[in-house]
Amino acid sequence: MGKNTTSRDTYCAAVKTLRADGSGPVTRKAEQEAHKTGKLNPLVDPAGFGIIRRSLPRLEKQDSGLWLLTVGTPMPIETRVDTTGSMGNNVDIAFRVLPDTYEQCGSVLPGYDIQIATGIFGDVCDNFVLCRPQFEMEALKIVEQMTLMVPERNGGDATEDPQYGLFGAAYLTYRHINQIGLKGYDFTVSDAPGRTRIDADTLKRVFGNEVFDKAAENGHQINPKDIPSTKEAVRDLLRDTHAFFLQVESSNITREFWTDVFGKDRIVTLPDTELLPQVQASIIGLTEGTLALKQVEKFLTENNVSNDEARQIARSVANIPIGAQVALPNFSRRPRKGDLFKNKTDPWPVNQDEAPESASEKEPAGPTWL
Repeated sequence: MGKNTTSRDTYCAAVKTLRADGSGPVTRKAEQEAHKTGKLNPLVDPAGFGIIRRSLPRLEKQDSGLWLLTVGTPMPIETRVDTTGSMGNNVDIAFRVLPDTYEQCGSVLPGYDIQIATGIFGDVCDNFVLCRPQFEMEALKIVEQMTLMVPERNGGDATEDPQYGLFGAAYLTYRHINQIGLKGYDFTVSDAPGRTRIDADTLKRVFGNEVFDKAAENGHQINPKDIPSTKEAVRDLLRDTHAFFLQVESSNITREFWTDVFGKDRIVTLPDTELLPQVQASIIGLTEGTLALKQVEKFLTENNVSNDEARQIARSVANIPIGAQVALPNFSRRPRKGDLFKNKTDPWPVNQDEAPESASEKEPAGPTWL
């Protein structure tokens, strides 16, 4: 599966390749095509590519017959952003700040193979309720998927419907990191409340008629006549991810709704969508133990956040479950670049005394965890 990762240089090269004219919204061509055909590109269609989204380790077969982990333990980061009403340009913003997202999250996730899936959501009355991409590691693929999104770009700022993205994250996602007892990251970005109910017919419309069979294939038995509520879906999502709601603007109605769904320790202020990379990296760093709370303001200001906004964000993240990943039993045991596996599907590498002398160089043990 290779060893290439994203960098600012590869991002710029991908943008040059995929956006030759460089004009207008990044999704302009995809929007035009979708409005002609009434369909999404399979890469971002929630019903496309087998419905289940997968975050897997990158392994290469060795002459010894063992499998070499080429980058590190895969770390899935899924984000769904509101693109309705005043949030209509969020996909363009997320596209623009992608290299910042990768760099800043990478700085607090040393040794992991960062795998990004950034999608968008709207309302059930929209043509497309959800665009959900694959987890990818290379800039060209991530950029391609983001250019294929189809935001609604209109409507008011009333109730929106991210619950279908949350359903997909909870029941239609396979994360290898869960097999070793650790969790990935999940972020929902909006300025509006959602709905408490998830509708079976809309699930079929979004994910296809196989949605319940695919959920079962992924280990989740969902009764079509008793669909989990939004709150129940988030409860199940929290078993496998560190999930957060990032609130844009200071609506009390929005905060109250999502506090009931996620809990008050998982609602974080996002002063501006442009600051999504900095806020995500702060949350991840605190959760992973690579960033101390007293370091957050400095980290933010060093990454182009104003002093006032840095203080606001630091106050907001002070209430999250700090060190939650570190507290998990297998945190210090997670596989690292250069580890060798007997079988491609094994969660744990072979013992060193089982590995042949020609095993590839392994990375240093890593940072001192705070």
